[in-house]
Amino acid sequence: MKKLIITLATLASSLALVAQTKVVENPETDAVYRLPLENGSKVVATTLTPLELGLARSLNTVGFCAWELTTSTENDVVAPRAGVVEEVTESKVIILHEDGIYSILSRLGSVCVEQGASVKRGDKVGTTSLSKITNKWRVWIEVLHLRSNPNYGELALSGTHENLKQYINPIFTTKQKCKVQLTDGGSYTVKARTWCWPWE
Repeated sequence: MKKLIITLATLASSLALVAQTKVVENPETDAVYRLPLENGSKVVATTLTPLELGLARSLNTVGFCAWELTTSTENDVVAPRAGVVEEVTESKVIILHEDGIYSILSRLGSVCVEQGASVKRGDKVGTTSLSKITNKWRVWIEVLHLRSNPNYGELALSGTHENLKQYINPIFTTKQKCKVQLTDGGSYTVKARTWCWPWE
C-alpha cells in the first residue's frame, strides 16, 4: 500500500509539472551538464525504467531516459546546470534552465534549496540518499522538456495530455571525457568543468 501511495504521489507530481510549465518546441538538446555530485566522486550510472519512476502510463512521454547515479559514500547533490528551482519536495528538486529544459533530481536524502531560488552550475541543492537494496548512496536524474502534443484533442479521451514530456539523454562532463553520454553500468569520475574545448 505504501508503495502504491508513493507511486501515485510521483505520478501526481509529474502531472503537476506538465500543468505549470514552459513549453519549448526546439530546446538546446546538446547542452553540456555536470554530473550532479561532488567533484572527484566515483560514480556508477544505471538506467531507470518508467515503472521505477512511477510512470504507469506513457502516453505523454517521448524517448524516456532516466539515470540512477550511485556512490560508495554520502555525497552532496549539486545543480547540473544553472537555472531556477521550479519545485521542491522533501526528496526532489526540479530546476528549470533558461532554454526551457528541466532537470529533475530525486531520491534525495535532504534538500537545501527553496522554490524560486536561482542556482548556478555546481550549487548544492541537497544530499544523496542510502538505498536499502544496494546499500549505495544515490540520486536519480531526469532531463526533459515539454512540447505540444499534435494528437491532443482527437485522443484526449484516451488520456493523452496537451503537452508531451520529451526526455533527453544528457551530455555530461567527466574526468575521462569532456562530453559523454552515460552507458548503463558505466563508471565515471566527476570533474567540474565549466566548458569544453571544441575538439574534445
